[in-house]
Amino acid sequence: MLDAITVPVRYVVASGTSLGSRGDEQERIRTSLEAVTIRNPHIQIAAKVTSNHGAILKKDFRAIADAVREVAGLDRRGADDTTSGR
Repeated sequence: MLDAITVPVRYVVASGTSLGSRGDEQERIRTSLEAVTIRNPHIQIAAKVTSNHGAILKKDFRAIADAVREVAGLDRRGADDTTSGR
């Protein structure tokens, strides 16, 4: 599904322990994102933060806002910039 995305997407990845996760389950999922970003230049990791998924909006709202601003800026510059690595 992620390989078919054709619009700019930025992820803010929560690196903290998530309730209900088993072992290193969350870190394995996070690690798999690198392969996705290599295959699809529209998808990039904007930031990796120390919060867990339950607290990311409360604790790391600035990183999320920065990612939203980045994508909004791409829209103003034009779609061609989404694959330039910016």
